[in-house]
Amino acid sequence: MPRSYDDDGVRFAYPESWELVREEDAGEVRLTVSGDGTSFWSLALFPSGPAANEVVETAVDAFRDEYDELDVYCAEGSLCGFPVEGRELEFVCLELINSAWLKGFETPGFTVLVFYQGTDHELQQTRSVLEAITTSLQLLIPGGSPDPRYPADLD
Repeated sequence: MPRSYDDDGVRFAYPESWELVREEDAGEVRLTVSGDGTSFWSLALFPSGPAANEVVETAVDAFRDEYDELDVYCAEGSLCGFPVEGRELEFVCLELINSAWLKGFETPGFTVLVFYQGTDHELQQTRSVLEAITTSLQLLIPGGSPDPRYPADLD
């Protein structure tokens, strides 16, 4: 049975065996869920409302500063009914190929950044879980997604 987070204007489901950590700094909220391995899913809420493309590009720049070998691909789509500014990243860390996804969008209440990553080997098992968490995301604000979409295959 999946757990759910329901606070800070958002709701999402995540595996019962994963740990959730909530951090807040200067009004910005970051929620991160992770299991035993390297894969994790993170949601950042920016009430100051920076542009989604600015938030995503700042994150990409941080990856560029950290990793010499980084490939960046544009990714389109929508999340919670809002158009997404997205990037798919591939990079090498400790001789392992890693992949990350950045999905930013603007709402009437805040700007959202969804970020998840893992090693490619581990992602063979966890990518569907990370995508299910993303799919379960709902906004509890006007203009957000109204219906729960919690997937059953989170564990």
